[in-house]
Amino acid sequence: MNEAADSVVFGVCLVDFHHKRGPEIEYWYGLPSQTQKQNLWANLPFQALPDGSHSFEETFTYFTLLYDEVNKCSPKNGAADISEDEKDNYSTLFAISCSRQIKTEDLLIKDKDVTRSTVQKAIVVVSREPIFGQIRDKLSIVTNAYFLQHDFTDKQILISLYDNLKVLYKSSADDDISESESRLYIGLCLRKILHDFKKDVLTLLKAIILEKKIIFYGSNVEYLCNLQFGLISLIPSLLLDLRDSGSPITYKDVSEMTRATSFKSSDRKSVLQFLGLPLQIFQKGGIFSPYTPLQQVDDIKSDKTAFFVIGSSNSLLYERRNELCDILVNVDTLTLEIIDKCLDAPLQLTAYDKKWIESIVAIVEETWNENDDETPKNSQFKGSEDFVRWQFEDYITGLISTVKLYDYINAHKGNQIALQTIPHDYINSNPWILFNNDWITMWESTKNYEIFNRLTDDRLFDLFTPKHPYNGIDNFTIFQQKLVSAFQNLRRHPSNASSPATSKYDQTNTSFPNKDIENMSSSKSEGDKENQNNDSKRGDSEDDDNPKENLWSSWKEYFNKKKTKHNDDENSLANDPNDNAMSAKSKSSSHKSRKEGKDDNVTNTNLQQKSTRRAIENALLGLGLHMDNQSADDTKSADSIESDDKQNSGDLTEQNTPSDEIEMIEKSPVASDDTNNDKGEKTDFKNLTLNDSKRDTA
Repeated sequence: MNEAADSVVFGVCLVDFHHKRGPEIEYWYGLPSQTQKQNLWANLPFQALPDGSHSFEETFTYFTLLYDEVNKCSPKNGAADISEDEKDNYSTLFAISCSRQIKTEDLLIKDKDVTRSTVQKAIVVVSREPIFGQIRDKLSIVTNAYFLQHDFTDKQILISLYDNLKVLYKSSADDDISESESRLYIGLCLRKILHDFKKDVLTLLKAIILEKKIIFYGSNVEYLCNLQFGLISLIPSLLLDLRDSGSPITYKDVSEMTRATSFKSSDRKSVLQFLGLPLQIFQKGGIFSPYTPLQQVDDIKSDKTAFFVIGSSNSLLYERRNELCDILVNVDTLTLEIIDKCLDAPLQLTAYDKKWIESIVAIVEETWNENDDETPKNSQFKGSEDFVRWQFEDYITGLISTVKLYDYINAHKGNQIALQTIPHDYINSNPWILFNNDWITMWESTKNYEIFNRLTDDRLFDLFTPKHPYNGIDNFTIFQQKLVSAFQNLRRHPSNASSPATSKYDQTNTSFPNKDIENMSSSKSEGDKENQNNDSKRGDSEDDDNPKENLWSSWKEYFNKKKTKHNDDENSLANDPNDNAMSAKSKSSSHKSRKEGKDDNVTNTNLQQKSTRRAIENALLGLGLHMDNQSADDTKSADSIESDDKQNSGDLTEQNTPSDEIEMIEKSPVASDDTNNDKGEKTDFKNLTLNDSKRDTA
C-alpha cells in the first residue's frame, strides 16, 4: 500500500494476439511485489485489443480494472461476483492501451507461433488515476519505437517506459485539487464533444446523474472512451473520485462523512465539499467501464448491477440494446436513442436548457479551429476547454441550489414564518421549473441524491443563488406572458375589450418578469379570483360611477338609430300620395316594366348590403380591428354587382314600389342579421372582434 501511495503507475504489460488462443498477456513489468500474475485480469487482453482494432494503424483504448489490495489479485469470476466481506479490499485501476500491427515478413526474428501475415500487439499502462491524456502521446511514441525494432524479443523499451512514468507521476492525494483536476482533464476534448453532439451533451449529463443504463457504441474506440470520460468530467471533481466505480459491489463509505457547515471561498476543495460535490454517481449498484468486451456482458446483466456507463465496439451488444440498456449513444452516427420511454419526460430539455446549451454550442462553432479541436481560433478564452467546463459547473451549481430551495419550500409548506425568510424573488420565479420538474423528481429517488442531501445544508440557496444559468430573453415565454395578460384584461374588463385604448394591449402592462407559463397560469387564476371578489363588492354602482361610455353599447345604439331612421323613411314613403299614384301606375304597366322593377329592387338590395357592410367595416376600423378576408371579398363582390347593375339596368329607382322594396330588404341577409341582433344574438360579431383581438396580440 505504501508503494502504491508513492506512484500513480501500477505496471506495464504487453498483449499479443495469438492466432490460436486469441488475445493474451505476453509480458508484465513493474507490478507490486507478491502480485499473483497468473490469471491476473482475464479480460484485459480483450480490452487492450478491442473488436475492429485490426482495421486501424493505431488504436487507443481506455478501460477499468478491479484489484484486491490485500490478496494482490483480481476477481476470479468478474466484477459483479465479489463477496461482501471482501468488497472493501478492492479498488478500481485505470488502463490505457496502444495497439499496432506489422507485417510478418518485416520481422527480424519470428516466433514459431507466428503463422499469419500480420502480427498485432498492444502495450498497456495500468495506473491508479485516469491519467490517459498525459501519457497518451508518450505511449504512442514508445509503441511505435517498439514496432520499428522489428524484434519483439527486446523488451527493454517497456522497462524504460515504466521507470520514466513512475518518476514523472506521483499520487495527487496531497496536491491542490485544482492542479489535480487540470492534470486529469488533459486530452478530454469537450469542444469536439459539443461540436459533434450539441444539445445531446446536456441530455447525457442529466441521464448519468439519474443513474441509468447507458451504452456508448462505435467503431472508433478511442473517441468512444474519450467521450465517456469527457462527460463524467463535467461533474466537478468526479474524475478524482472513481476509486469504487469498477464494480456494482464496491462503493464509497459515506457513513463517517459529516455535513460541511462552512467553507473558505479561496479554497476550491472547501467550496466543493460545501456544495456536496462531487456527486457520488457510481455508488452501490453502478459500474463504469469505458470499454467493455463481450466477455464482460455477465457483469452488466447481473442482478447486482442497477445502472452503468459502458462503451463497446461489438455489434452484438448493439443488437441487444433493447434488453441491455435504457439509452444508446451511437458514436458513429452521433445520435442518441432513448430506449426506455419512461425517460422521455425527465430527459426532455426545457426551453431554458435548450437556449443555454445552444448558446455554448454556438460559441464553440464560432471559435472552431479545423487544425486543432481543443484550441479555439485566436487562442481566446471564450470557447476554450476551461470556458466550457466553467459553464457546466455554473449549471450544476445552480441546479443543486435550486433543488435545495425546492425541497425546503415543500418541507415548510405550512410554516409561513420559515417561508418568509426566503426572498420573494426565489419563490415567485419558480426556478426548479426551468430545470424540469420531472427530472428533479426522478433524481431525488437516486442513491447519489440521498448522499448529496445528507451532506449539504438545507439552506444552501442562501449562499449560492438558485437560478438557471441562461439569462437571455425567451421570445416564446414573452409571447405566452402577453397572451395571458391579454386574457386577464378581457376577464377584468369584458365590455371594453374591443376599445381602441385596449385593442393593442398596452405594452406597459405586459412586461412581466421571465417566468414559466405554469407560474403565470397560477397567478392568472389568483388574479381572476381577486377581480371577481372586487367586482362583487363594487356591484352595479360601478357602471354609474364610471365616466367612460360603453363603446359596444354606443355602436349598438348607432345601428339601432340607423335602422329606426330607415323604418321611418319607409313609413313616410308608404303614406306619400305621389308614391301611391306611382304604385298604381306601376301595377298597370307591362310585363317588361315589372321585370325592370324587380331588377331595380335587386340593385337597391345590393345598395343596402353595401351600405350596411361599409357601416360594419367603419365600426371595426374605429375599434382598431379589421374585417377578415371573406368579409372583404364579399364587399368587393357587392361593389362589382352594383357596378354591373348600373350598367345593365340604368337608374330605375323611381319605378320601385315601397312595398316591393320593403319585401326585398326583409328577405336580404342584412335584414336577417339585424333581426337576429334585435333578439340578442350577437355571437358572430363578438367572436369576430375577439378573434381579431387575439390575432393582433399574436
